[in-house]
Amino acid sequence: MSRRIGNSQRGYTQLLEGSNLVTARAVNIDVHHKHCYHIAKALRGMNAASAISYLEDVMDKKRAVPYVRRSRRGRGGNTMAGHRKGKMGPGKYPNKASKEFIKLINSAMENARQRFDTIDPEDMTITHLAAHRGQIARHWRPRAQGRATPKNHYQVNLEIFLEYFGDEDEEDDF
Repeated sequence: MSRRIGNSQRGYTQLLEGSNLVTARAVNIDVHHKHCYHIAKALRGMNAASAISYLEDVMDKKRAVPYVRRSRRGRGGNTMAGHRKGKMGPGKYPNKASKEFIKLINSAMENARQRFDTIDPEDMTITHLAAHRGQIARHWRPRAQGRATPKNHYQVNLEIFLEYFGDEDEEDDF
């Protein structure tokens, strides 16, 4: 499935391959795409339980999400985020986006509970986590002297894959 730059995409952007794989999606969420991108990059590779505890610490402002991608175009750029304590560098505490990611991870874990009886969803690993542009609600804001300026509302699509990489010998013990 190829991705068209600048347009929203239907369905998953990755191939669904794996024996112990569960997925979840959240469509047209009202959060900033930049926050979702940095949270997704920070959570990739974690297991589900540690990702939820990390996001709860972010909402309590105990741990920050590292902002490493440049946001302005051109040489140098700037992350527009101040440096945090420790050896982290620039980071922020995106509260609203963290709540949406917790809902998404809980949804994927519930899908795992429904699909697999022997696998504990807290032990599953986040193998794919992405934030893509969703629909744009286009509106016009009336201005002075009969003019109008566009007022676009950008939304985000989130997707997650959880996979279990545990021992395969546990099922053959009987």
